[in-house]
Amino acid sequence: MSDTLTQLIAKVQAQLIDNGTRFTTATCTAAIRAALSRINKRIPLHAADQIDAIADQLEYAASTALYVTDVLLFDADGDEHSPLEFQPYEEDNRQYFRLKSSLATDEIILCRYAQAHTVSGLDSSTDSTLTADQDNVIVDGACVEALKIRAASRIETINLQQGVSDNYREVMVSFANAFEAGLRYYERRTPAPSPNRQTAWNDEYYGWNL
Repeated sequence: MSDTLTQLIAKVQAQLIDNGTRFTTATCTAAIRAALSRINKRIPLHAADQIDAIADQLEYAASTALYVTDVLLFDADGDEHSPLEFQPYEEDNRQYFRLKSSLATDEIILCRYAQAHTVSGLDSSTDSTLTADQDNVIVDGACVEALKIRAASRIETINLQQGVSDNYREVMVSFANAFEAGLRYYERRTPAPSPNRQTAWNDEYYGWNL
């Protein structure tokens, strides 16, 4: 079961052997937000939506997407979805795609895309999408960020005791290695396969060596 923000904060503080005195709720929240941002750049959540086609309409929104990975004509009788020619684009910080040709109103578009993970309680999110093991990954990442924040804060307040910040940075290494290992493990996963497309670049060089 996915952890909420409160549960993740408790895990970060436990890893750092702290009761909230040094690594406060505010610090841990900022650290979790930073770690989540890195997770979303490396291992976003892959999803798919069915969109009812509208006659003569070429442009459709994929507003919850970070980016669109594929657009297909949905096969209601099986899994033989047909590739559609499309151009993804961004406007007003929202994702859209434009079809090369419009479809009939009784046809369905299958849009595959990547979207951001969320943590319940963080930035108004009400749902946590990370798995139990991925919660461990974000805790490692949050420990890195929390130690980074703590090390930076001590540089000015104890500027004659450089060892304080150095000790934090030294501990940071093991958490950073664990976080990177977790990200690399989940980067091995692949999204849903799509059928091969029959289109080509069709530029002046296409077919020259056939």
